[in-house]
Amino acid sequence: MRNTLLISWSAWLILLAAAAANGQEKKLDPAGVELFEKHIRPVLVEKCYSCHSKSAEMLEGGLELDSSMGLIRGGESGPIVDLENVDSSLLLRMLRHEEDVEKMPPEEKLDDEVIRAFEKWVSMGLPDPRDKSAPTTKELQEEERLQHWAFLPPKITPPPTVKNADWPRSAIDSFILAKIEAKGLQPVADASRATLVRRLYFDLIGLPPSPQQVKLFVEDPAPDAVAKLVDHLLASPRYGERWGRHWLDVVRYAESSGREFNFTYPHAWPYRDYVVDAFNADKSYDRFVCEQIAGDLLPDEPYGSAEDREARLVATSMLSFGTKRHNSGGMAYRMEIVDDQIDVTCRAILGITVACAKCHDHKFDPIPTKDYYALAGIFLSTEPLYGTIRQKYSNNPTELIPIGPNAAEMHAAAEEYEKIIDGVKKPWDAKKAELTKAEEAKKAAEKKKTDAEKAVAEAKEGDAAPAEALKKVVAELAAANSQIAKFKAEATPLEAAVKELEKSRPPRPPYAMSARDRANPADTKVAVRGDINQPGDVAPRGFLVAFSTPDVPAIDPKQSGRLQLAKWMTSQHNPLPARVVVNRIWHHLFGRGIVESVDNFGLMGTMPSHPKLLDTLAVEFMQDGWSIKRTIRKIVLSRTYQLSCATNEKNQNVDPENRLLWCATPRRLPVEIIRDAILAVSGQLDIKPPTGSPVTALGDQMVRGIDVKKLQPPSNHRSIYLPVVRDYAPDMFDRFDFPSSSLVSGKRAVTNVPSQALFLRNSEFVTQQANHAARRLLADKAAADDAARVDLAMRWAFSRAPTDEERQDALKLLEPILKAKAEIKDRDASAWATLFQSLFATAEFRYLVDIKSP
Repeated sequence: MRNTLLISWSAWLILLAAAAANGQEKKLDPAGVELFEKHIRPVLVEKCYSCHSKSAEMLEGGLELDSSMGLIRGGESGPIVDLENVDSSLLLRMLRHEEDVEKMPPEEKLDDEVIRAFEKWVSMGLPDPRDKSAPTTKELQEEERLQHWAFLPPKITPPPTVKNADWPRSAIDSFILAKIEAKGLQPVADASRATLVRRLYFDLIGLPPSPQQVKLFVEDPAPDAVAKLVDHLLASPRYGERWGRHWLDVVRYAESSGREFNFTYPHAWPYRDYVVDAFNADKSYDRFVCEQIAGDLLPDEPYGSAEDREARLVATSMLSFGTKRHNSGGMAYRMEIVDDQIDVTCRAILGITVACAKCHDHKFDPIPTKDYYALAGIFLSTEPLYGTIRQKYSNNPTELIPIGPNAAEMHAAAEEYEKIIDGVKKPWDAKKAELTKAEEAKKAAEKKKTDAEKAVAEAKEGDAAPAEALKKVVAELAAANSQIAKFKAEATPLEAAVKELEKSRPPRPPYAMSARDRANPADTKVAVRGDINQPGDVAPRGFLVAFSTPDVPAIDPKQSGRLQLAKWMTSQHNPLPARVVVNRIWHHLFGRGIVESVDNFGLMGTMPSHPKLLDTLAVEFMQDGWSIKRTIRKIVLSRTYQLSCATNEKNQNVDPENRLLWCATPRRLPVEIIRDAILAVSGQLDIKPPTGSPVTALGDQMVRGIDVKKLQPPSNHRSIYLPVVRDYAPDMFDRFDFPSSSLVSGKRAVTNVPSQALFLRNSEFVTQQANHAARRLLADKAAADDAARVDLAMRWAFSRAPTDEERQDALKLLEPILKAKAEIKDRDASAWATLFQSLFATAEFRYLVDIKSP
């Protein structure tokens, strides 16, 4: 069932209030219970539970109708009942078989009498006795801890038996095929070699394969040709750039603070490089997480050598580059940072919305407010090191850490040199102040002189007073000039000395953000209703009580507790981290996670489509050393991943959204990969990683005062290396759904709107690259004539040769330009640039689809 109605927040709050009220009173209207039992439950059981219940083989639309909580929660697109406007409730509209919504039940409309019963039931506030007595918040915590699938330990399940035993190539395939067969369906054919090579290149390294690379793979007769290609791509440095960007989305990486006064973060970029390096090295995911939470507290063994310590310090930048209101201060400022840190760590790693428990116990998940402040105590005992300088609207600068070879020595030398400059600057500043004072005295004397001269001119005969006054003023002016000359003489050598010293400043090392424990770690008090001015009971530093992990030691009172938090978050006894990251990997390879709500595994998240498969992959992931590369390899070598995008009418009718994975779903490439592919085709892509970021050269300042061209200077590097300045994304990124760098974004929106096609047709960047691609094509000696050039252009852009019809169409497009007068400047290049711009604007260029046979 697909839910397309989004009801107002006020209606949603009313719905929650009704649920809470039921939970407090624990009494239901007898008339409502009777209505439910007589007219509602029988219909739900007979018509709905087969697709919309916990026992359903495939939970459709993420909608559970076998519990009051599932009904209140609604499906993937939101609630299905609107207590504020009952008649517009999606549930009722579907039951009525209205024109603009999906009809439910799909096979036949219910009797009008039954529909009227549902209308009455909704208008009564959904009285539902199925949960016996609606639980209070505290009871719900304990109950759901035991019942909610994501809060139970994952277990390996043996692959199910399937009818077509020859089809699966792996356990993954058996899990997938079993569900497909249960619906009486069969998967489509495998993808062609040409389709698969393009898919693997884009999914694993984010770049198109060259014609030579396509040819080598397609013609490789080895039975392990796919495995060899996968291993080659996973070993490429480009892999870390592709998959590192996924993680940067999740941790809301950015190079400015956002909010009302958006200040630059000139030293955020080392974290970006750390992430790329970590993915390329296949750093175990548990260590990767631990380093970002407590890298500064991890011992050299077993977490790496002393040489790795710098990377571990940089890793904790994750706690520091969040959004900030730099103009505020005090505990309110610190608590805003803490709230962001709790939100990003818990959603990124655990997939749960702990920040929702700041003001009250979590409405759905087993997270009491005290747990929130137990975590808050850990982060309040942590000092984020994000830099910035004290200036207007920036009141909370911090230190940074020097990085690179001899960083500590270079930093110390630079700081010592600044003291020498300051030692000379102080007397110079004093002389400048004296000089300013003398110049002000001169101006005053000059005005007095003018007035005195006027008085002398107007004086009566015999009146000597004005003349005497003028003499005094002239003397004052002479004294002021003398003082000015004296102070200038004294200040000039000092000024010259300062300027000379400033010219000879020793080089500073690069700097990075980081985090460290505060001098006096301490617990904090619960803020009643989230108000820090209303302190309640002390919440000892700790973790979420719902997830006990016996292998994590108690928090050392002399430390913040981040080290223990990191170990708790990555404990094999914690049911969430492995599930969450494996699901993220699946999402990036298939376009949809096994759990679609990739950032929310709580009760308000969606149910997994293949829960046993997810759990099996999660356990194997931990057993296999928390290796992301090996998990990717396992998934892409499955037959499920290697299916074609072919359609099948029967399958389409039964499973129109392809939740059973009977085929590969066409996927649009992320904007960074579209841009990188354009640069690759044009031959302009610079695959060498740059050093630093353009934001570093801008220094510490407010973004609104910076020329946008300086924020986004021309660059042919891969898109992951472009500056990410909050609220100032490049135009192309905005149009193609680049996520907000202020929010955790494990799942990007994917839109297909006319402005995207218009951008690709009219963008200066695309036009330039089309021209470069044309010159590259004309310089290629292998393409001897126009037909051969069309073939090569299509192979660059689509990884395939054109069909005969496409070749003829392309030549027709080129013909009028190529036949134009010879004196037209760059006639041939203009013609071929027109073709490339057309290719860049096609859906095939920006989507992963089946390769057409020529």
